[in-house]
Amino acid sequence: MLAHLLTTQLIKRVAPFALLSLALACDSTPTAPPPPPPPDPPGFLTSLLPLPPQVFDGSQYFGISVSLAAQQQYGSSATAVQVSDHLYGWRAQVGSAKYSIDMQRAVRDQFGAGYILGAVGVGIYDWRAVHWSALSNYVLPVMVIGSDYFYNVSAVQSALANLKSVLVTTRSWYDFAMRADAGSNKLYRMLQPLVVFQQSSYTSAQWNGFSAQGGQTLWDFAWNAYAAAYPTSPLGSYDGALRVLLAPFTGNSPTAFGGADYALTLPGGYPVPAFAAVPPAVSSLTCSWGTNGDGLLYNIPCERATFWVGHELGHMFRLLDVSNSNCSGDCWDSIMAAIDGDPYGALGPLPPATVLTQDQKNTLLDSPFFF
Repeated sequence: MLAHLLTTQLIKRVAPFALLSLALACDSTPTAPPPPPPPDPPGFLTSLLPLPPQVFDGSQYFGISVSLAAQQQYGSSATAVQVSDHLYGWRAQVGSAKYSIDMQRAVRDQFGAGYILGAVGVGIYDWRAVHWSALSNYVLPVMVIGSDYFYNVSAVQSALANLKSVLVTTRSWYDFAMRADAGSNKLYRMLQPLVVFQQSSYTSAQWNGFSAQGGQTLWDFAWNAYAAAYPTSPLGSYDGALRVLLAPFTGNSPTAFGGADYALTLPGGYPVPAFAAVPPAVSSLTCSWGTNGDGLLYNIPCERATFWVGHELGHMFRLLDVSNSNCSGDCWDSIMAAIDGDPYGALGPLPPATVLTQDQKNTLLDSPFFF
């Protein structure tokens, strides 16, 4: 895939929308979910899910005290109450009146500089204070949700589980490929996936349409959605400090494989391939590496999903399409051997048979993202 330089025009278009969306985000009132049971005890918002630390790192994500936020924003008599099971289901109650709680202010008040508001799902306990300034040399997956699924807590939870399964499978492929021929055991690190906590302006069908139109289109819309909720600088000036992998969720879309792409951004004036988009199918499939890749065999959709995630990660780790490089070795079978614009992608085999050439391994071994 060819890189697309992030233009000044795109930056100008994104910035005002991002600021407006952030201001409105925590005043949204959910309408779909019914009233749930009484809230958990005051002072408790959430605890991190017991995810394997060697796969998804959530150590810099922290729970936010909603009861404290209610008192900080509406006085000592305010209490936090739950009006739905959705992310936006918290209210501060003062007497008989209920008021929205500004969760971004809660992060500022309770954690201070260097932290941002994030969400690991759209459930009531999914808000997080993310220690953004402490993140360095990680892959950060971020899921963009079609507007018609934004209030469907269980569907988003299932999509995140699918996305994680593909991410783990792809990471296992990288581990397998790096170790081949007595290679290295170095591997990249991933953060626990976040979701864009703004309701999208586009339905799932529209997001699938962006996918069908091709990579630059899907990347453009996904990047704008990301920028409405999260910082657009990947932190740091040399080679960036994060690689952000954007994955749309469009419901049950296991055949939507179009649109994978990446683009160069300009933190500190230095072009960095910091953001990539992968097809909607990635959040619709449950995949497994198994043993030496046997979990992928005869599962063509998961092979394709693993290929596209692995290929776009390769670009973000500064690997080039083999057609654009002076490739040596087993280039036909490389993860970077892609047909531009082809939703099925690979010139050669799909994972687990796909490989890294020795030159590509050397590039990854020199990357600050491989430890």
